[in-house]
Amino acid sequence: MSFRSAKSYKAVLKYLNNFVNYEYYTDFFYDPDHFDLNRVETLLHYLGNPHHKIGKVIHVGGTKGKGSICAMTSSILNQAGFKTGLYTSPHFYSLRERIRMNGEIISQKEVIELVDEIKLAVEKVKSVLTFFEVLTSLAFLYFSKKKADFSILEVGLGGRLDATNVVKPIICLISPIGLDHTQLLGNSLDKIAYEKTGIIKEKSTVITPTQEDEVIDIIAKTCHKKKAKLLKISNLMRWKKLESTPYGQFFSLKGLYDSYERLYLPLIGRHQITNAAMAVATCELLNKQGWEIKKESIKEGLKKVHWPGRIEVIKNGPLIVLDGAHNSTSAKALKNTIKEYFNYHNLILVFSCCKDKNVNSVAREIFPLAKEVILTKIKFIRAAEPENIAKRTKEFQQRVVIERDLTKALKYAVKTSCDEDLICITGSLYLVGEAKKILKLQGGGLCLKE
Repeated sequence: MSFRSAKSYKAVLKYLNNFVNYEYYTDFFYDPDHFDLNRVETLLHYLGNPHHKIGKVIHVGGTKGKGSICAMTSSILNQAGFKTGLYTSPHFYSLRERIRMNGEIISQKEVIELVDEIKLAVEKVKSVLTFFEVLTSLAFLYFSKKKADFSILEVGLGGRLDATNVVKPIICLISPIGLDHTQLLGNSLDKIAYEKTGIIKEKSTVITPTQEDEVIDIIAKTCHKKKAKLLKISNLMRWKKLESTPYGQFFSLKGLYDSYERLYLPLIGRHQITNAAMAVATCELLNKQGWEIKKESIKEGLKKVHWPGRIEVIKNGPLIVLDGAHNSTSAKALKNTIKEYFNYHNLILVFSCCKDKNVNSVAREIFPLAKEVILTKIKFIRAAEPENIAKRTKEFQQRVVIERDLTKALKYAVKTSCDEDLICITGSLYLVGEAKKILKLQGGGLCLKE
């Protein structure tokens, strides 16, 4: 019986969740002999190679800010009138959040129809496919059927062996690279950069901001080898924050080809201005290549971008902020933004993370800022035990409360705070998703039921 005839979205979810999902596990070995692109390429072959029919591809890798860059670029292209596919990960509530066309999340009906088609191709593949490989193929099939002008793809993990890396992008963006997923990608910046730069293709254009010396060296060498054009936007562009509130910021930008006096971005933090510069550089290049993207589209696209869970203010009195900082780079950006963009009496942290994360590097950045840290546990197979987090981070914060139930942790944070305080819920995007559910926030239409 086909899913299409059954009309069962729950059956589709059960089918997809039967595939091995490495987002849920930490104890597997990232073996290059196993994690290659052959399986996903075989599946795509049986689907008619839809990844070759998804318009011009913009591929975004790196450690910090990938999703924000994708969201900003997509928003600008949508404002310019192009049919734009967007594929990101992970999701807060529904896997449908990962696949969008012109800013709209794929519908349950469309997922049912696509899985019904993919199921036939999966049965022809002899190797065991993963959840991400199947979902990535589904996204490609969706974008091809929608006849996308552009497809913006966020790398899931690493780059070289990521399922998205079967495409031939015209532009590759490499966001700031830091230490994350070290047990999978390597325990040094040069090893991680090697994996991340695996998305760079022959004669493409590569855009990157300021990077560590060893990282930029590997990016440059890879570009030289692939005959790709490297644009270091920190040398070619200039940007400056003008003014800000906890809800957004104005900034000026001198781009590759044009200048913008007063752009508004409803995302805060200086790192988000850098991400915006990456998106603007991408769209300016596309404009030069004949895709008409006016200054007004850039301005409106940035103004209307929505990307929740990234230093997102969701309540006043006290201020409650959500941020999915899960590595040292993200935590440092969060720390700097809290210090620069917020006025508050005391900071109270509600924190949880996955057990494979380097919690010390995160805690070192943000725990000392807080009057008190409330450790809780997310409902996720990879969740770290709060007692273990407390033991590993005690040098950074002495005032620690353990409340394993997130609802009780949030109630405790609000009860012990005053209107002038700042409550920051951070450590994992999974924590952000759970907190948004509990607080019954709509999050721009993202609060969906499976």
